[in-house]
Amino acid sequence: MDILDRYIGKTMIMGVFAVMLVMVTLDSLISFAGEATNIGRANYGVWDAITFIVFTIPQKIYIMFPMIALLGTILSLGVMAGNSELIAMRAAGVSIMRITYSVLKTGIILAAFVIAVGEFVAPPAVQYAKLKRVNAMEKKISLNTDYGLWARDGRNYIHIRRVENDGRLTGINIYAYDEQHNLVQTLNATYAEYVEDHWKLFEVTKRNFSSNYIDEKFVATVDWQSLLNPEVVDVVSISPDNLSIIKLRSYIDYLKTNKLDSEEYELTFWSKLIAPITISAMIVLAIPFVFGSLRNVGAGQRILVGFLIGLGFFIFNKLIGNAGLVYINQPWIAAIIPTLVVLIIGVFLLKRIR
Repeated sequence: MDILDRYIGKTMIMGVFAVMLVMVTLDSLISFAGEATNIGRANYGVWDAITFIVFTIPQKIYIMFPMIALLGTILSLGVMAGNSELIAMRAAGVSIMRITYSVLKTGIILAAFVIAVGEFVAPPAVQYAKLKRVNAMEKKISLNTDYGLWARDGRNYIHIRRVENDGRLTGINIYAYDEQHNLVQTLNATYAEYVEDHWKLFEVTKRNFSSNYIDEKFVATVDWQSLLNPEVVDVVSISPDNLSIIKLRSYIDYLKTNKLDSEEYELTFWSKLIAPITISAMIVLAIPFVFGSLRNVGAGQRILVGFLIGLGFFIFNKLIGNAGLVYINQPWIAAIIPTLVVLIIGVFLLKRIR
């Protein structure tokens, strides 16, 4: 059976990578068309747009992989069915469950690889791409790391500890220098919100420096005019999809400690945690369409049906997730429901195959 496993695995890997190549190419072309509107803005050129798209590919593969696994399984098994190889396997006494086992073994290996890419490669690549993009277009962001965002605004140097997903800033430190590069003032604010055409700093400690003394006072709010606008801040905000599982867990703890809303991040955390099960469920769902009702149709029809199913799962997953944030107090339930539904349907259809 090792020969059978290797052969099915090789065929499936080729099918999955063929689908991945097509989907990534199409998505990249669409993304480039979207980026074309920004080409020519400040220093943002064609190469910058291409670099941005290339560095976001790992994250897109990670997000699209459940659909890629579904289509890749349908394509690879469909090719084998078209060559009568599946019929030969069945005639030799190989059961559908045994074939399913071989497919799942390869699927789990592919899922482990993609999840590793999504956890360790995609987050820093997306961060780098977004930072290079905003620098080329706006020339305002100096550094954006796990330790916060640094920016320069005239003679002011700004450090922002965190940029929340809703655009709010937390942990703001502003250092103002004079023409001789002497520190003349610092502002330390707990958080800031954009109001009309300026930022409003809250819970501010203001320090003025002179040669003889330091004047310190606390004020509730301070209006802050800055070149940093919400458009730029949005580019470097902490998006749940761009964080690894470990950093999501850490960030959720931070939000809970500070009594901030963490449900969106918890939903993403649980969705990433059950990603291997989701991918396996999509593979199980694909197998009945090759052995079952679509066994006599062409590859094009199988791919179309698979695409519609994958798209339906994506939409269903988003709907359940958003509804869960509103009506369910446990994000893990909202995260697992779509995968559980697909798995149940897949197993049910698999058992009906004769």
